[in-house]
Amino acid sequence: MNGLEKLDKIAEEKNLKHILLAAPDNIEYFLGVRTIADSILLLHYEKSSTPRLYVPLLEYYRFRDLLRGRNVEVIAVTKTMKTTDVKAVEKTWKEIVNEITSKVDKIGIDKSHPSLIRNLFIEIIRDKGVDVSQEINKQRMIKDPGELEAIKKALSITAKGIKEVANNLRPSISEAELAGYFEYRVRMEGIDEYAFPPLLLFKPGNSYPHNLPSNTRLGRKNLVLVDVGVKYNGRCSDLTRMILWGRPSKEEKKALEAVDEAVSEVIDKAGPGMTAEEIYMLANRVLEKHGLAEKFIHGLGHGFGILVHEPPYISRGVKTRIEPGMVFTVEPGVYFAGRYGVRIEEDVLMTKKGLKVLSRWLERII
Repeated sequence: MNGLEKLDKIAEEKNLKHILLAAPDNIEYFLGVRTIADSILLLHYEKSSTPRLYVPLLEYYRFRDLLRGRNVEVIAVTKTMKTTDVKAVEKTWKEIVNEITSKVDKIGIDKSHPSLIRNLFIEIIRDKGVDVSQEINKQRMIKDPGELEAIKKALSITAKGIKEVANNLRPSISEAELAGYFEYRVRMEGIDEYAFPPLLLFKPGNSYPHNLPSNTRLGRKNLVLVDVGVKYNGRCSDLTRMILWGRPSKEEKKALEAVDEAVSEVIDKAGPGMTAEEIYMLANRVLEKHGLAEKFIHGLGHGFGILVHEPPYISRGVKTRIEPGMVFTVEPGVYFAGRYGVRIEEDVLMTKKGLKVLSRWLERII
């Protein structure tokens, strides 16, 4: 089933003839074209008609060429600049939304997905709007064979980048320099986009779950946290590995073993039909047994695909049922602020029999 067929299915489920999408990641998913997160885009799906993609003039030629031969009409939005070879409308985005919605009684919108013109939906469409965000999430959470192949390839390339990092450790190297080795290696494999900026963190920078590489030097003894991901054919990877540089202390070794055990517990015991919270608790109970649960200060994982963070979210209080075909991360971590942190992250696929680890061939602690 291609993207537009998936939109057909959503329209049928919700009894809709019209759907407006503005989130770039949704447009990328349904049209299969690369988008940029801060672009203003608008896709008007109309049942039994040619979908219309409205884009800024500067994006017109790229989308026209990417969608050439496809059943999508690309239209530039411009009130000032004009060119003779462009199909354009001399209107504002507000006027376009007004014109489309004035002719219908109800229209589907991706209201819950971030976009630069989401507020226009809320302001103009009001009671006519039917939020189809949950239906879109359901489609995006279940990965088709093509998506799975792209994810596996992204993981394979990510693993090569992590090995390159491990092979270039030396006392004088900085976090920022080490990030460059990862970037170089994956670029050599043809990667043209990262899933997120690579995180290469030494002590104490890795004691904060979110941080950025700095000019901190490795020194003679350290724990290296490598959290990296790439995009291949529009699908992300997201892996975290710990690299030992010198012998860890007894306390650090205990943290490493506890986090590794928590990952294994989830992989061994999580199954289809469990809620996200139930899967989260598998890891949390292991860390609790080791007296480290209060140092586990984030969710266990998240889905990924077009974006590196998308449903399902594997966390306390989340009742989403995890079904076969869903791909997500398993990434427990413990953090001792100002000292050090440990996180290990595997990418997994839920199957009818349980979890399949897509990143199994790269050791967790290097």
